[in-house]
Amino acid sequence: MKQFIGIVLFAAILSGLSSCSGTSIRKPDNLISKDEFVKIMVDVYLIQGINLEAGKPDSLKKITQTDLYFSVLKKYDIPDTVFVRSLIYYSSFPKDYEKIHTQIMNILKEKEQQFKPTEKLNVKAE
Repeated sequence: MKQFIGIVLFAAILSGLSSCSGTSIRKPDNLISKDEFVKIMVDVYLIQGINLEAGKPDSLKKITQTDLYFSVLKKYDIPDTVFVRSLIYYSSFPKDYEKIHTQIMNILKEKEQQFKPTEKLNVKAE
């Protein structure tokens, strides 16, 4: 888990430094397409929500955050190095990355609307 967190922090720091210096990062050979990257990031945000849920069953308490991240990468058949390189590349272009992040948030809002109750429940205290 520490290794994965370290990789993500390294990616964030590297992208921050590259955006400040004005140098461009070379496009990785196995760059994940923007559409697939958005889907992966939506799943990453969803698993973060699962992991932060207070009342989760004991069976889920044994699963670490790293296990969940790697399960997303496995779902898309993406090696972690390819994901991290794609993350670094996309985040090195802040304006484009902001558009990607907006897409991610819009999809999450749509998913939230699917599970929101359409009418209020009328619960009476007895």
